[in-house]
Amino acid sequence: MILVTGGAFQGKGKFARDLVCQKQKHKTPQTILVSEAAALQRKNAELQNGVHPDIILGIHQWIRILLESGKDPVVMVQELLDLNPQAVFTMDQVGCGVVPLEAFDRKYRETVGRIGCNIARQAEEVYLLNCGLARRIK
Repeated sequence: MILVTGGAFQGKGKFARDLVCQKQKHKTPQTILVSEAAALQRKNAELQNGVHPDIILGIHQWIRILLESGKDPVVMVQELLDLNPQAVFTMDQVGCGVVPLEAFDRKYRETVGRIGCNIARQAEEVYLLNCGLARRIK
């Protein structure tokens, strides 16, 4: 598993695609954007049937959706990691900047941070992107 993280709109998706193409000899990667409702609904059925994406974009957005629906994102993200040990995951860093006034937004930021730490611990490689430039940090 590989984690690609950084601020919003820094080129994580493109970097993840380039990384997969490089590792798989230019095969077009299968990608799921987890923030799309249709992708979320298909995810469990597809993964149980052996369809495993190469790239899973936007884990931070999925965490928000799970928190808003009252589900435990720690457990559900771990299930996703376990089902896709070969995948490249992207996650925005949401903990930088001004602390939100709303309690839910603070909980969301903390949850994303803790889950990000967990993914990074499990990942074989971790990349940090800034201005489209990647730095391998693990």
